Amino acid sequence: MKRTASSKPAACGASSCCCPDRMLGAPAGRGEGTGPKTEEDEAVSEPHDSDGRETATEDVARLWERVATMFSWLEGQLDRTLTRRHGVGLAPLMTLGVLVCEHPGSVTVGDVARRLSVSASAASRILAQLESSGWATRVAWPCDRRISRMAATEAGRRLWTRAGRTLDRELDFSFRTLRFDERYAHVVARLCRAEDDRPGHARHHEPP
Repeated sequence: MKRTASSKPAACGASSCCCPDRMLGAPAGRGEGTGPKTEEDEAVSEPHDSDGRETATEDVARLWERVATMFSWLEGQLDRTLTRRHGVGLAPLMTLGVLVCEHPGSVTVGDVARRLSVSASAASRILAQLESSGWATRVAWPCDRRISRMAATEAGRRLWTRAGRTLDRELDFSFRTLRFDERYAHVVARLCRAEDDRPGHARHHEPP
């Protein structure tokens, strides 16, 4: 979908921190709880039996535990905010985003499931909710009438524009807040560094 989700360390704009496939950046530091060790650390700890490997494993386990907890909390916060302000939850909005992204084309249930990494039954259920709310509509597909395709309606596109802005603002606020929470500051820094370390990534600096 077009709505961006990115990350930056010092001014980590929320619109970039939430991509799951960008979680494996270089560790922010080498103290306890700062994530997996680097190759240099592994090389140094190699002669000391398995102590180095065990420490690295514990670091990875702690990091993943914090990542899972943080994203679970964030998902709940966003879902409640979007429902209260726009009458649509996070999952339906993300599904609507897939449809809007393909406009004026259409997508299948399988397309949505793959894009959002959910089961086909979950994607079908959410699409049915969008259709009943008037935000999505079924589209005839002459090539194969057995395949059900969906497209965003005009009302759905307007909703995506309004709710998408709220989502961007809430993500930005949440990640800026989490940077100062001792439980999650390291995780946010790790996500942001992963984004900035991508080859060809253009760094954007906020004005002073």
